[in-house]
Amino acid sequence: MVFMKKSTTRLYNWAIHKASSSKAPLWLGILFLCELFLIIPLDAVMMFFCLQKKNNIFLYILIATVSSTVSGLIGYLFGHFLWDLVGNWIVPNLISTASFAKFSAHLDLYDNWAVFFGGLLPFPLKLLSLASGVFHMGVLPFTLCLASARLIRFALIGSAMALWGAKVKLFVDKHFHRLFMLVGAKVAIVIVFFWAMAK
Repeated sequence: MVFMKKSTTRLYNWAIHKASSSKAPLWLGILFLCELFLIIPLDAVMMFFCLQKKNNIFLYILIATVSSTVSGLIGYLFGHFLWDLVGNWIVPNLISTASFAKFSAHLDLYDNWAVFFGGLLPFPLKLLSLASGVFHMGVLPFTLCLASARLIRFALIGSAMALWGAKVKLFVDKHFHRLFMLVGAKVAIVIVFFWAMAK
């Protein structure tokens, strides 16, 4: 627990430094471009960027949407073209066998809606994109559904930062290490939290 807290403190300080720099949009783009391979809570990191430079919130929403969608497309292409080579390593090293099988069944049943809600809700991008590629979902529907979901998701975060930024910053400053440990919660927790703060 102590090691985790120290690690998240370093991440917190790093995020604050990068969010305050003149190259903040570039750093945000790089982070979300690498979303497929990262395990850090990028929604919480985006909150820092929006809080540090509120005038850039709209820009950050666009950057995060485009970069996250590109990251998803990379995962899709891995699944589509390289699954036979890397699939045995990815499952179960990056994705559990049970999770992959369960999502594959949902993807086969719900197709585009599975991608949209998977991209909107706290669902691992690596699982969403790889499975879409493995099962040869159309690349255009996949891109449109993922981009739409990500735009809504990041717009909610950005809007919340614009409306309740000061209160949120106090909370995040105090509890960032706990937010970090809630990697799987992401948007659902963010929405509930902001709703409560608005009361």
